[in-house]
Order: sequence, then C-alpha cells, then structure tokens
Amino acid sequence: MLEYLIFDLDETIYPRGSGLMQAISERISRYMIERLAMDPTTVPGLRRMYWEKYGTTSRGLQLLHEIDVEDYMRYVHDVCLTDYIGADPELDQALYGLQQRKIVFTNATEGHARAVLNVVGVAHHFEAIYDALFFGNEVKPALGAYQRLLDELSVDGSACLLIEDAARNLRPARELGMLTALVDPPPDAETEGADYCLARIADIGHLVKKIVGGNTA
Repeated sequence: MLEYLIFDLDETIYPRGSGLMQAISERISRYMIERLAMDPTTVPGLRRMYWEKYGTTSRGLQLLHEIDVEDYMRYVHDVCLTDYIGADPELDQALYGLQQRKIVFTNATEGHARAVLNVVGVAHHFEAIYDALFFGNEVKPALGAYQRLLDELSVDGSACLLIEDAARNLRPARELGMLTALVDPPPDAETEGADYCLARIADIGHLVKKIVGGNTA
C-alpha cells in the first residue's frame, strides 16, 4: 500500500525555470569566493567535483574545508523567494485530493523548505520536513540518507513514492524499493531510475490515482 508521498523541494515543488536555483547557485559561488577566499576561476570546477563526488557542494566544503554548514545554508538561501516563485493553486488542489502522508526530503534546510512551501501555498499539506541538517549533511544521493529516512518513518521502501527533479536522486530510492517519479525532465535528461515522469508537479494527483488504481485512501 502506498502510504507516503516524499517530495523533493527545489525545482520539484516549483518550476525548474523559475530562476530560484540559479540565484541560490550564484550565492554558493559567492560564498566560496568571499568566505573561503577561493580563486573565482577555480570555483566552477570545484563545485562540479564536489557535486559529483559528494552529492552537494556543501558536503564537499564540509569535508574538505570544515565549513559551518548552518552558516553556509543561511548565506546561500538568503534570496527573496517571491522574486522567483508564487502560489500554485493547482498543486494545492491536487494535494487536497490525496490521502497519503506527505513529507519533504531535501538537501536544503527546513527553514528554506518551509519558506518555499508557504510561498507556493502548500505548507499545510506536509507533516514533516527532513533536511540536510537532519541527515548530518550526508544528503541525497547517499544511500544512507534514504535508509535513515525510511527508518525514521518506520516503513519499507515499497510504501513510498519519491518525487524528484533529478534522476540521480531517484536511483538510490529505487534500490530500497520505492516507486519514483521524475518531474519536468529536460528533453535530453537522464531518466534512468524513474518509474514515472511528470510534465509538471500539479499532475501528481493523476499519477497517484493511477498507481493505486483510483483509490487514494
């Protein structure tokens, strides 16, 4: 039985083309240049390496530069959300129609996640947010983060559907038996690991009803 809908946050709850993640990305680079005095010409390559090896820039900086993760997260998320995203009444309505328990599983922070959910107008649907700090910054796609989440929820993977914008974050979920859905993949995007693809997040209601055969109880 499908008990949990597990949502990624950034570029999943809101559209990929909003510009919000680009603004956050610019602040990540600024943090490395301003707080860690890194050469601006080396930052793109370092970020790529950290992302590929450690899952996120913050994890790489934590392990190799011993940054204060909470300070880093405050800095990079210090953007005006309403400059980029707004309310999504269609998503709100879709979530109302689904009885499964809904949580957020994000590599960002609870504060950022809660702020985004409030702007999108769907915070009231979510019972919990599991963030990078909860996982000790051992974040997606590290398999241990997914297993810890399942342990915290006291369920098997088969009881969960993970909804994400990045295929690489779906593959570990699949290893643990979760169903997976990829949101708004670009035309040439890697989709390995996705059981389903959604053109937009507001289509989640139709997908869940399809999975459970029209019975969302």
